Amino acid sequence: MKEIIIGTQNSAKIKQISGALSGLNIEVKGLPYKMDDIEENGSTAQENARLKAKEYSQKLEEIVLSMDNALYLEGLSDNEQPGINVRRIPGTTNRPSDIEALNYYVNIIEKMGGEVNGKWEFAICLAKDGEIIDEITIISPRLFVSKPSPKIVEGYPLESIQVDMESKIYISDMTQKEQNEFWQRTIGEEICKFIERNEIL
Repeated sequence: MKEIIIGTQNSAKIKQISGALSGLNIEVKGLPYKMDDIEENGSTAQENARLKAKEYSQKLEEIVLSMDNALYLEGLSDNEQPGINVRRIPGTTNRPSDIEALNYYVNIIEKMGGEVNGKWEFAICLAKDGEIIDEITIISPRLFVSKPSPKIVEGYPLESIQVDMESKIYISDMTQKEQNEFWQRTIGEEICKFIERNEIL
């Protein structure tokens, strides 16, 4: 089976991309060993995806695919949008825990009526030996609710307040098969095409 390296040590992200790519006969692997965090100082999700893809591919001397996210919620002003700072809580300097991040967004959505439409921006970048091969951005709509599922996905806590618009199921409550189908439908088709057009497998 062919392999692709994802520039992350977040097991939830690896499972997400693995599910999205389950239509291809490939094994999705995270970084092969503990590496220093890369300073994500870009002003957009795409810039941060580039930073990670370039540095990890250079260090590993392998082709690496990196993904960075930005979040936008309807009803918030430009200044209030999480954007690329999804895991930052205003007024704090430390990275919040999963519970702290979840509670922060529950409070925001509760103040907005308990249910908000939003969208994720998935920035995908592919690099080899520190040089960019290709990149895309995928926009994926989502419904956010203030009543969380009791099930929390480590590393991806906001899946406890995201509901699939088609099945009306919390993402965190889905079986692995349901999650794979969800990620294939929402981002997988475009990522698969992206990989195939670059003929990296």
